[in-house]
Amino acid sequence: MMKRSLLALTFALCTLGSASADKVITGAFDQGPGGAPGQFNPLTNTAGFTWLNKYFSTLVLYDPAFKKISGDLASSWTVADGGKKYTFVLRDGVKWHDGQAFTSADVKFSLNLANNPDSGSGFAAKFGNITNIQTPNARTVVLTLSKPNAALLDAMTNFMILPEHALNKIAPKDLRNSAWWRTNPVGTGPFKWNKLVPDQYVELVANPTYFRGKPKVDRLVNRYFKEQAAAVVALKSGDIEFSYLTLDDTKTFNGNAVKILDGSSQVANYLGFNNASPLLKDVRIRQAILLAVDRATIVKQLYGGGAEVANCPVTNSKYVPKGINAYAYNQDQARQLLKAAGWDSGKSVEVITYYSDQLSKDVLVTLQQMLAGVGFKIAPRFVDVPTYNQITGGSDFTMVYAGIGNGPDPDTLYPSMHSDFIPPNGTNRMKVSIPALNKLFEQGQETTLASTRTKAYQDMCALVNKQLPWDVLWSAKRFGGVSTKLSNFIWTPAPAGGRYDDKAYLWDTK
Repeated sequence: MMKRSLLALTFALCTLGSASADKVITGAFDQGPGGAPGQFNPLTNTAGFTWLNKYFSTLVLYDPAFKKISGDLASSWTVADGGKKYTFVLRDGVKWHDGQAFTSADVKFSLNLANNPDSGSGFAAKFGNITNIQTPNARTVVLTLSKPNAALLDAMTNFMILPEHALNKIAPKDLRNSAWWRTNPVGTGPFKWNKLVPDQYVELVANPTYFRGKPKVDRLVNRYFKEQAAAVVALKSGDIEFSYLTLDDTKTFNGNAVKILDGSSQVANYLGFNNASPLLKDVRIRQAILLAVDRATIVKQLYGGGAEVANCPVTNSKYVPKGINAYAYNQDQARQLLKAAGWDSGKSVEVITYYSDQLSKDVLVTLQQMLAGVGFKIAPRFVDVPTYNQITGGSDFTMVYAGIGNGPDPDTLYPSMHSDFIPPNGTNRMKVSIPALNKLFEQGQETTLASTRTKAYQDMCALVNKQLPWDVLWSAKRFGGVSTKLSNFIWTPAPAGGRYDDKAYLWDTK
C-alpha cells in the first residue's frame, strides 16, 4: 500500500513538471515549526502564512527587515483624530482571481467577518474597537475607532482581504471549516489556486493580472512531508528548492547547490500552563519548573549557541526591562519550592507540542530529564497543529511546549494573553486571566505616545516574569535552505511565516 502511494506521488509530481516550457518552484514552505495548517483559512490559522500570502493579499505589509510598513492592496493611508480615524486609499484596477473587481466593499466585508465571533477569527483582539466602517467610494475605506489603536497597522500586515462576492452566501459559523478554502479559494495575490492533493501538495499557477506584474514562474508548489527530515532529504536531492532547516541540518550541506539563510525567529519558546486548571495554580510550582531547567546548557549544547535565554515573551529587546528575575538554574531551590507547594512527585504531567523536528524532540527529552531530577515528571506528546489547536481550545490539558511569535510590536501578544480572548472567544489558549495584565495590554494599544507604550509593555513583561502564566525559555534563530537555482528569492524567518513583502512575483528559476 505504501509502495503504491509513493508511486502515485512520484507520478503526480512528475506530471507537475511535464510541461517543458513551464517554470516551477517547489518548496516545503509549511514544513517548519508549526507545520502545515489543517485548514487554509487566514482568519483562524496560526501558521502557514508563507504560503497563504502567495494567493491572498493584505492592505499593508512590512519590508523583509520588519522596519517599515508599506502598501499592498492599499496605495496610501492617513491617520487622524488622535489615532481614532484611519483612511485607506486602495490600488486601482486590482482584480480577484475570478476576474471580479476588488473594491472597498471587500475590505469592509473582511473586517466585519473578522469581528464576528461566529467566524472563529483571531483578529477580534486587534479590530474590536473599530466602531464604523465607511466606503464612500470603491477605492476608499474609512475606519472609525472607539479609542486609538497604535498597533492597527501592525495587525493589518497579517490580515488578508477576502472576496465578498465569493463568501457572502456562506454563514460565518460555516466558513471556519468550509470546503471553499481547500477547493477553489479566490484571492488577489501573485498566484492562483490550482489544486490540492491532500497530505501531498498544493499547486498554484501564475496570476497574469497581478497588480504588480505577472510572476516570473508559471507554477508554485508546496510539498508536504510527515517529517521535516524528509523535506531536508528532498532539498539535498533537488526534488524541492526550499525547506526550513535546523542548525544541525545546516551542517550537513556541502557544495554550492543550496544557500543557507538564517535570522531571528522572533519567537519565544515556552512551557505553557492551562491557567484554568487547579493542578499548577500555585506559582511556586511554575517557578520550580523554570529553575529546574538549565536553559544556558540547552542553548549551548542543543542549539549550538543559535538561541538566547529569554525571561519575557517579547522578542524586541527595547520592551524587555532590566532587573527582571533571571530564574537561574537551581535544582535545590526547585525541589524546595515543589515540597513547599505539596507537589506529588509520583504524578506525571502530559506536555503537548506541535513541534516535530528532531531538535525539538531532543529538547523535550532534555526537559524531561531535568525536571525528573527535581521530582516533576512530564510525558511529551507530539501532535499536529490542528490537533494541538483542538486540544488547547478546550480545557482538558495541563502543559504545552510551544512558541509565540511577536516581532516588532508586542501587541501581537494581546490575543494570546488577554482574558477577553480565552477560547471560544479567541486564541488565549493558556487561559491567562490576570486583570493587571489586561490593563497593560489595553494601555499599550490605546496610547500613541511611544514612551508610554514602551513603559506599558515593559511592565507587562515584568508582570509575566513574576506571575509566570507561561515559563518563557529562549528565543532561537531559524534557518532555511534555498536552491542556488533560484533568483530574487526573499525569505525572512518571520513568526507564522508571513507579514512581509517577499516579492514572490519576482522569484525565478534557471
